[in-house]
Amino acid sequence: MSTPLTHYQALEQTSARMAAAAQQGHWEEVERLQGVAKMQVQALKTTGLPAQSPAERQARLATLKAILRLDAQVRNLAEPGWVKVHEWLIPSLQGQVGAYLADSSCKP
Repeated sequence: MSTPLTHYQALEQTSARMAAAAQQGHWEEVERLQGVAKMQVQALKTTGLPAQSPAERQARLATLKAILRLDAQVRNLAEPGWVKVHEWLIPSLQGQVGAYLADSSCKP
């Protein structure tokens, strides 16, 4: 039986394959796997999200975090300039002034 967790885990596996392909510079494979991932997300949307035990929720959360990390790896390889933008924004994301003060016309 297919559960939401199995769909998330399949998406994680696809994301890992995408990250590996991106690391090797196989961008056509990354693009193909993006199509696979889109189909997996659509399948996940149709399964709904039934009541889950705390252990199932934790497993789903861990899988989602892994998917996000893998997605970030692919994005960093595809668009390395965004890494610098993210580093620049981190202080403001943490509630600090950082990027806000970089614009000299802004006042804290």
